[in-house]
Amino acid sequence: MKKLLVSLLFCTASVSVMAQRAKVASADENLKKQDLEKAKADIDAALQNDKTKNEAKTWLVDGKILEAMGTKQKSSALAVEAYNAFKKALEIDPKMKEAILEMNQPLFNVYATIANAGYADLNEQNWDSSLINFKKAFEIADFYNGKNLGGTIPTDTALIFYTGYAANQAGKKDDAFTYLKKAADLQFKGEPALYVILGQLYEEKGDQANWLKTIEQAKALFPKDKRFNDMEMAFYSKTGKSDELLAMLEKKIAENPNDEAAVLDYAIRVDNLANPRDERGNDAPKPANYEELIKKAEDAYKKAIQLNPADATANFQLGALYFNRAVVFNKELNNLDSKQQTSPKAKELQTKVEGLMNQALPFFEKADAGFSAKVSNLDTSDRQTYESCLYALQKIYAIKNDNAKVEEVKKKLDALTQK
Repeated sequence: MKKLLVSLLFCTASVSVMAQRAKVASADENLKKQDLEKAKADIDAALQNDKTKNEAKTWLVDGKILEAMGTKQKSSALAVEAYNAFKKALEIDPKMKEAILEMNQPLFNVYATIANAGYADLNEQNWDSSLINFKKAFEIADFYNGKNLGGTIPTDTALIFYTGYAANQAGKKDDAFTYLKKAADLQFKGEPALYVILGQLYEEKGDQANWLKTIEQAKALFPKDKRFNDMEMAFYSKTGKSDELLAMLEKKIAENPNDEAAVLDYAIRVDNLANPRDERGNDAPKPANYEELIKKAEDAYKKAIQLNPADATANFQLGALYFNRAVVFNKELNNLDSKQQTSPKAKELQTKVEGLMNQALPFFEKADAGFSAKVSNLDTSDRQTYESCLYALQKIYAIKNDNAKVEEVKKKLDALTQK
């Protein structure tokens, strides 16, 4: 009887295991029918059994069900559970035959669901959650690519950048630096903000060589983005290396005296050195050699216009040089008290203001003609420049009491700002 009893116990255990394996098979079938609730109930029963809870197949099916649920609900939490289940399956059976056929696409979907959740958090400015999801997505990609599942998740430079961006916004500077540096090393071109932030991080680290290298890389990738000229000016100003910059630029001009783009770039850079701004964009104190720098900038703008008289940007920049100087003298004039308003000093300042405004006017008008001729095709940077040009023209015409011209410019401004 004892032998018979033992035999019956073994038989009962075998039937129990078979029943639970049937639950795994049933869960798989219900998954194929998209009956996810039944599928999950079946697989949960198998996971609670001491025998089947340690089988790779059980965890594989659990992962597939969780992936389907997570993808349908766009739930990063369910996707993470699916990832953990797939991981568990391969821990139990690293050479699992079903993995390539049954885990490949679901695991990629898990990666995509979690990455997309990171982007959703980013849009909502939930920086910490975004960072967590992005980092988990990279973890999954590394896992997927290391398991020979019949495919690879390619390097996503945009995701690398946005992970660094989220980290920076969350105040996680070390994470930000790691990801942003990697994105820059991969020459990411999708967002110039990468190089703005990375440059700031190098500045904070006191790494002048890489700070400048990042700015130069950004200028090569985004030649029309004026922020990087400003960053370069700030670099040389903060590091006290303006002489090195001038020497470098003047050498370049000497080698290419008829290169209009190089001449104009030099003029703008020198103009910015003469008129530095702080990190908030406010006027900073003028350098000791202000007059020398302004004269160099003025001569270079004139040279650029000589090389290309119709260049709207060059004409605007020279007009702005005169106009900005007039504004400085006008502020000085307005700061005089009532008794000084009729003094020789006031008359001298008034003469300077009027003279500089008159100098600026023809260059602004030439720039207006150039920009208006291609107004429908202006990029964001040129559109902003044109808008500044029109505001300056409106101001000058108002000072001259030329109301007809003021109205004409106002119509152009209204049309430009409505586009």
